[in-house]
Amino acid sequence: MREAVSERNRKSIIPWSIILAVFWVVTSFIYSAPEYAKGRTVLLCAFAICLITLMCALFPIKLHKWLLLPTMYLLELSVLGTGIGLAFVQPDQRAATMIAFALMTPVFYIDRTIVIIALEAATFIVYVVFGKGIISPDVYSWGWLTLAFFSVAGVLSGHIINKSRFERFAYADSAKKLAEIEKNYNDELQKEVAAKTEKIVALHDNLVIGMATMVESRDNSTGGHIRRTSAGVRILTEAIREDGSMKLSDSFCEKLIKAAPMHDLGKISVDDSILRKPGRFTPEEFEEMKKHAAEGARIVREILSDSDDEEFLRIAENVAHYHHERVDGSGYPEKLKGDGIPIEARIMAIADVYDALVSKRVYKKEFSFEEADRIILEGMGTQFDPALRKIYEAARPELEAYYAEEHSRLAD
Repeated sequence: MREAVSERNRKSIIPWSIILAVFWVVTSFIYSAPEYAKGRTVLLCAFAICLITLMCALFPIKLHKWLLLPTMYLLELSVLGTGIGLAFVQPDQRAATMIAFALMTPVFYIDRTIVIIALEAATFIVYVVFGKGIISPDVYSWGWLTLAFFSVAGVLSGHIINKSRFERFAYADSAKKLAEIEKNYNDELQKEVAAKTEKIVALHDNLVIGMATMVESRDNSTGGHIRRTSAGVRILTEAIREDGSMKLSDSFCEKLIKAAPMHDLGKISVDDSILRKPGRFTPEEFEEMKKHAAEGARIVREILSDSDDEEFLRIAENVAHYHHERVDGSGYPEKLKGDGIPIEARIMAIADVYDALVSKRVYKKEFSFEEADRIILEGMGTQFDPALRKIYEAARPELEAYYAEEHSRLAD
């Protein structure tokens, strides 16, 4: 703490040098009368010594800051020495007054009361011991009393100032440390909360994907469908970002990718006799199967009811509910048309159908990429949003590369 106080004092060399300069200027003015020629000589010598001391100390002080306080002590001694010199060569009450004034200057910038006591005691002793035989008794007595008064006043003032300065810096330093502790605590707390939140979110995501995978395991015809359609949605959203015309935020795209595995959760409510049927559905069975869209939206809403992320809840619910809608209004379950179908569901529909076309099912072989591409493009404007045509065409090379790798992996 004392080092902090000293550091502050080291920065005060310029203002206190100005104070000393004022002392010399005022003293020179006082001793400007012709009869004080000896006093002016003392002032000139003292000023020269102080200036040389300060100039010589500037460069070392830059390299070693601890040299500043000793330099300031030397400057203070020069002031006291000037006062003593004036008293000895021009002994009168004016000189004694100047010494008394000089005694007060260290109070303002010396941060150790013991140093103030030592300087003032040394000045007092020199005046008392050596001035008695030089200065006339009346001036000597007046100077002695004046020095005694100003010495006591200087010590008391210096102690009060240093105590106040120390307490101020102690408070500032404590406040700074407290602020640092609070900041570090808040940072650690935020990191801990973020880490726990991340774990909860990951656990939640894994739970949802686990449920979707469990549903998929009951469906003979869609092995790996969740993983592949999620990849398809990711490829399509990347194309949307690169195109930039649809103005979908990065947050929206990321949440859509995250919601994609949930689009078929409603199949959990479909009877095994239908879901695991190794062939095409009858009209009645297909009607039962179509119920999975609305049921999926209900399940998603229940699973995410406690989520703070309302946007993700809306996206996931819409993906589950409307991914079988068609832009011409002939889809299910609500027969929505055009822009009435949420954009997330329109994107999901392309990924869902593309996977169904190029993947092998129990009731069909996989279509070639060319055939799948033809079907998708023919469906633009009837089944699919025509505004997504250019997005699909931009994403097609990466979709084909992804599914080519998937087919190669399954073949191995």
